[in-house]
Formats: sequence, structure tokens, C-alpha cells
Amino acid sequence: MVVFPIISAVLAAMCAAVIGRDAMRRPRPDKIAWLVAFVMFALAAGADAWGRELGWSEGLARVYYATGPALVVAFLAIGELYLLFPNKMGRFAPGAAILLTAVWVTLVLGAPIDASRLADDGWEAIDRSGALRVMAIAINAIGTCIIVGGLLWSIWRFRQTGTHRNRMLGCTLIVTGTLAVAMGGTLTRLGHYEYLYIAMSIGIALIFAGVLWTRRPDHVAAARPASDDRQVVDESGLSDELVFLVEQVLTGAPADVRAMCLAWSVQTTDDPAMPRRDARQAWRLRKHLPADARERFDALPVPERRAVVELAADVLQIPALNRIDDGYRSSRETVRLEG
Repeated sequence: MVVFPIISAVLAAMCAAVIGRDAMRRPRPDKIAWLVAFVMFALAAGADAWGRELGWSEGLARVYYATGPALVVAFLAIGELYLLFPNKMGRFAPGAAILLTAVWVTLVLGAPIDASRLADDGWEAIDRSGALRVMAIAINAIGTCIIVGGLLWSIWRFRQTGTHRNRMLGCTLIVTGTLAVAMGGTLTRLGHYEYLYIAMSIGIALIFAGVLWTRRPDHVAAARPASDDRQVVDESGLSDELVFLVEQVLTGAPADVRAMCLAWSVQTTDDPAMPRRDARQAWRLRKHLPADARERFDALPVPERRAVVELAADVLQIPALNRIDDGYRSSRETVRLEG
């Protein structure tokens, strides 16, 4: 039934387009990893549809197996790890992803193909014994555990904090879709190939719905007291200033944070002590950050944390922080006048 591979390819391409647009607007490594994953999924499903309808060739079979059975799960897992451990992943994930892709593609290109089976069996004519089989099983097992475990952790965290309800519901759909895709692969290994793309179509539809749902705005901004000034918010429920801080500044190692602050005219000094005003602003800023960004903020050394606070208060001019700063300046002016 060629209709299900076509449906899977179209849905994957649509999901890649949505994530790609987000990645262009606010580049983040997790979005790029997921973009690569959905592009590969679309290529694999498209190759399968082409082979079923117009006939298989060795090149088409290798394209399918190089993109579909393992690398999709690998890049979805890499994207999930970027969300969970942004600072640590930035140090080794790009190199690991390139190495993993190179090894997998090399094994696929070097695997022999039974030409007598190609016309009838398609990509299954590839000899998948030895290292290729072991690597495929390892990537799928470990990757699925990372994806499902990470997303379930996110759902639990959102439920505990009571924030980002739409993200929680979106993650639930993504988990369900990932399990459906994994189930399709399991059925294939058990000899039920006819169910593969039925499960794949359902799974990718659920994942796509989850991605769209996470983009829906929450009615209440995350981690913001009701008394704060109303600001323009995006689909995450955060103000534009906080979105920039969370997604562009608090995503890298301390050296990256220092470089980003310097690019926005904030110098980082090496004084290990934080002035009282900066400490008060840091605490106020911390309360406005989502839980994952708060953890990254707390993990920064004092000089970088102080630079982030100065960036938020003086450059981004977040109103809740400026009120503290204005009060501090007013009191200092009063002291000078009375003196």
C-alpha cells in the first residue's frame, strides 16, 4: 500500500518545514537536530514510496536504509539531549553526530545487495548482518529510551510546576507518536512489514500534532507573578526579552555566555562578589525564568551570571528588573541631595 509511505513522507516534510521555520527565526541546536531527523524521515518514506510504485534500484535501497532505520531516531535523541543538557551537549554532540552519521552511512554503502531479490524485496535485499544489524539495534534501543524518557521527564516537570500546559500536552503527543513509530519498526522485525507505514503514519501524525501543540500560547505566562508588567509574549508564554535570554544567551558554556553578553555591549568582570543591587536583580530574574533556564542560570559562575543580569536589566530592559534599578538609583540620588 503505497499510500501510507506517501502520507508519512508528506507529514514528515510538513513537520520539517515547521521546525525549520522556527530554527531560522531562533536558531537552536535541538531544533536543527530535529529538523535533520524529519528531513531524513521524509527522504526514507519517499524512497520507499518511489521503490514500491516505480521499482527499486540499489541506490534507492541504500538511500532508504541510510536515512530511515537508524539516523532518524539518532537525531531525535540528540535533539532531546540538547534540551535536557544544553551546556554539556554543546561540547561534544556535533562531533559525535558527524561520526555516528559517517560510520552508519559507510556501513550502508559497503553492505552487499542481493540483486536477485531487489525487485521484489526492495531495501530488504541489503545484507543487514554483522555490524550493521548491531548498530541499528543499538541506535534504535538507546535513542528510543532517550526520547521517551526525556519527554516523560519534561511532562512530569511541567505537571509539577503547573506551567506550560500546552507544552506538556504537546510532549504527551510526541511520546505517543514516538512509541507508535517504534512499534512499527518492531512489527517489521517480527515479519509484519505490511503494518510498518500504518504505524509510521499514525506516529508521525501524532508527533506533528505534538510539535504544533507545543507552539500554542498558554493563557498564563510561565513563572511570572500577576503583578508584573504585561509584555508581548510568544507561543512559549514568555516575553520576547525573556525568550531571547533563554534561547540565545543561556544555552551555551560560560565562555559562550560571556561572548554573547560582550556582543551586546556588556563587559564581564572577574570579580567573584556580586553587588547587592545585582544580587537582588539576579534573584528577581531567576524567578521569571523557566525551570530548565533557571538551572542553567544557577550553574553559571558569578561573573557570567552578573553579566546576564546586566544584559537583562540595562540592555533588554525587562521592566521587573528596571524597577529595582530605578529604586536603587533614586535612593542614591536622595542620599547625594540630602548630603
